Amino acid sequence: MSHEIELMDVISEKFEDLVIPGFLVEVSPIEADLMGAFVEDALNEEDAMEAIYD
Repeated sequence: MSHEIELMDVISEKFEDLVIPGFLVEVSPIEADLMGAFVEDALNEEDAMEAIYD
């Protein structure tokens, strides 16, 4: 089994743990990145100013 597959199995198990109320899941920075924790999807200033008039 490759390292990537093992890591994805661990991440999959951690995603399953996230639905357990009160259970704290610890993840490494690499795991968090693969889980999408650091995806920047905020509006930039120009888009925010344009949204004022919507």
